[in-house]
Amino acid sequence: MPGPANWVETASNSDAIAAISSPPGSAARGIVRISGDAAFRIVNERLIEGKLTARRGVQSVRIGIKVSGEKVDVPALALVMVAPQSFTGQETVELLLAGHTTLLTAVVNTLCDSAFGTICARRASPGEFSARAFLSGTLEVEEAESIALSISAESDSQLDAARQLRSGRVRQIAFKAAEEIIGLLALVEAGIDFSDQEDVVAITAVDLVRGIASVQADLSAAVNQTTPEESLRALPVIALRGAPNAGKSCLFNALLGHERVVTSPQAGSTRDAIIETLKLNRGREVLLVDLPGIEDPHHALGEQMQELAKHAFDSATLQLNCVPISTDATVMSGARMMTVWTKSDCADDQSHTRAKVQGGCITSALNGDGIDELREALTAAVDDGGWVGGSRLAPVLLERHRSALAEAQSLMAQARDAAQACVDAGRRAAEPAEIIAMELRDALDSLGIVAGHRTPDDVLAALFARFCIGK
Repeated sequence: MPGPANWVETASNSDAIAAISSPPGSAARGIVRISGDAAFRIVNERLIEGKLTARRGVQSVRIGIKVSGEKVDVPALALVMVAPQSFTGQETVELLLAGHTTLLTAVVNTLCDSAFGTICARRASPGEFSARAFLSGTLEVEEAESIALSISAESDSQLDAARQLRSGRVRQIAFKAAEEIIGLLALVEAGIDFSDQEDVVAITAVDLVRGIASVQADLSAAVNQTTPEESLRALPVIALRGAPNAGKSCLFNALLGHERVVTSPQAGSTRDAIIETLKLNRGREVLLVDLPGIEDPHHALGEQMQELAKHAFDSATLQLNCVPISTDATVMSGARMMTVWTKSDCADDQSHTRAKVQGGCITSALNGDGIDELREALTAAVDDGGWVGGSRLAPVLLERHRSALAEAQSLMAQARDAAQACVDAGRRAAEPAEIIAMELRDALDSLGIVAGHRTPDDVLAALFARFCIGK
């Protein structure tokens, strides 16, 4: 496998790169992408039928390849993109073929083999297509990070976060703070220019303290309305627990909308924790866990199973205490606990009345009564608890964003402290102005990492190393 692309080197590279750009595995269709200044020429030298022209469009071709030592020609659709109107800003061809991995690999080998023409491509490194797009100016950093987050997404909430990242809302937060700091910095530096005139003070220490504090407060408030990236990796956990034969597994299946676990009138059908992803209302997403029933163990293995189930229930984000409605039980409640009355289809009016008085959700997995209400209650609990668990309007905050913004806040605090010392000493001007100006400029540099004005090399290298080959 090729190593990660050196993004500095690829900035000046015009050599063609090729790779499979469709997801791994067999499918009805697959894509092989080639990009570079000689992409059209390389493909044309390997065509048995058809010829690409420097005109955007789609055309049918046949490309000659070698499979198991035999030369064959295969049909393909060639999507031609002319520089600079392409993803990478270079000549680009995407070959749409039958989606067999062996076939797609053979096409890439053909494009990268000098035996098939006077010039050949080389195999792309992870993220190299996107790196070229960024360096050619057709892709912003946030868009590249959005692609990386989409590639690694394991849930709908992570895909939603990737879309939010592409909107550039975090960049707007940093840009607004930077604009305000620029205004303060201009006044501080103006004071340096007139330092020989004691009666001229461009900005007083009091006003500077007030201005920096306002920027810090606005920035903190905006950051508090974002979603940390790491919270996307852990979906909220909703665990079902109760006595044996309390209807947990039937409720589990009813919430999922299909039969995932075996149910039986005989107690103890569930012996291990069963975990499934559950999509609630309004795009919320959680992990639903069906646990063994609470009972007195009769052997060492049973004790261990009960202990593990109790630990899983106690550590769940939200606990569902499942109780048959006909049971003379007292409802259990708590900040993270909800009582669900089960088997309402076989209960009398008195049991229904008692359950309504105590509170909780009344359900029947058999006829579906109360299931929609329970789903809405779980959705509301996820929202009220502040857990992510699905799509949110809040933009995602990457680790590099948080680090840069924290550094900017620290530097602004240093500048504010220096100005505050002048206020405490009764001095009108903020001094030493040169040091304060330097700290504000450094804060601007840190904000620029998020606002897009400045992206360090190591950030770019780490970003594109996260990509897979072909992207």
